[in-house]
Amino acid sequence: MLRLEYLFARFNHFVRSDDPELHHNAIAILFDLGDIGSRGDIKSLLLKEFERQKYALNGLKTSQKVDQEALTQTLSQIDKAAININQCVGKPNSIITENEWLNAIRTRLNIPGGTSPIDLPSYHAWKNSPTTQRRELLEKYIAPLLPWHEACQIFLRLLRQSGEAKEVVAQQGAFQQAPSGKVYQLMRIAVEDDSLFAEISANKYLLSIRFLRSDRDRKPQVIQEDIPFRLTLCQL
Repeated sequence: MLRLEYLFARFNHFVRSDDPELHHNAIAILFDLGDIGSRGDIKSLLLKEFERQKYALNGLKTSQKVDQEALTQTLSQIDKAAININQCVGKPNSIITENEWLNAIRTRLNIPGGTSPIDLPSYHAWKNSPTTQRRELLEKYIAPLLPWHEACQIFLRLLRQSGEAKEVVAQQGAFQQAPSGKVYQLMRIAVEDDSLFAEISANKYLLSIRFLRSDRDRKPQVIQEDIPFRLTLCQL
């Protein structure tokens, strides 16, 4: 789901542009989205997760601390997303894989300079067509995958909202915590210094975080100072 979210965000960013070179990037991402969306195991897993989320949310119907109108709306959104996923007949990327023009582009993408006007004159002509025509074609190809976008957004939004951020400190750049028998689906880390990133490992016994500083010329540098950060463990 995180990969789908990342790819859809990039695709939508490029499609909104009028630049044909950015529409070229959207075409490349379209193939990745199609490959992920066609996987039956992801569909099955997502539907099971929706059922689990519904079960957890239904348990809040008697709570006076919960906005019942918002809860009802959320449950309706989950049902709608699950129905849309179930109604996908066949593979949602078939419109992509069965298109000869797209297949020719995909084949040439892995060749350095393979999409040049010399190699793909029809593709070059498309890139020089009016912006509205290019955008309409991209929207046509992505349409069968939009139920995945909706489902991805709902699933991750609910999961992220299930956690509560806590202020913690990584002593000399390292932090460890026992899960206390709980099973978490997502760990979120927020640190103010943009030059830092976290390496994470986790199992049922221990959550381990090590902060490193990004260096473009050398390998990442291990941090030897205390790093305050926000940790959110999400479970729904």
